[in-house]
Amino acid sequence: MAEESVIASARKYLNELLEIGIPVRFGILFGSQARKDTHLWSDIDLLIISPRYDESCTREDKNLLWRTAAIMDDRIEPVPVGLKRWETDDESTIIEIARREGIQINI
Repeated sequence: MAEESVIASARKYLNELLEIGIPVRFGILFGSQARKDTHLWSDIDLLIISPRYDESCTREDKNLLWRTAAIMDDRIEPVPVGLKRWETDDESTIIEIARREGIQINI
């Protein structure tokens, strides 16, 4: 399990996304934070699971995620993923890694 402070920061970020109108279902913390294999400069890899990204994910969508992360916790590296894609994708390496080692963060 990841450090509680990292999980709390990710949850606060996801709640902020909800506040600004992104219908986030949950997040998936993956990478070094989920494996507890961190170092001084470790980031927080976080899939943002939302039906909003099932149809498309524009540059503006990505910019909004990154700007919000910069304000909330600049270690967060958001990766937008549609809910349907999360449930069905069998080609994405990132999604496969997140499924295998990730920690679901509910809001």
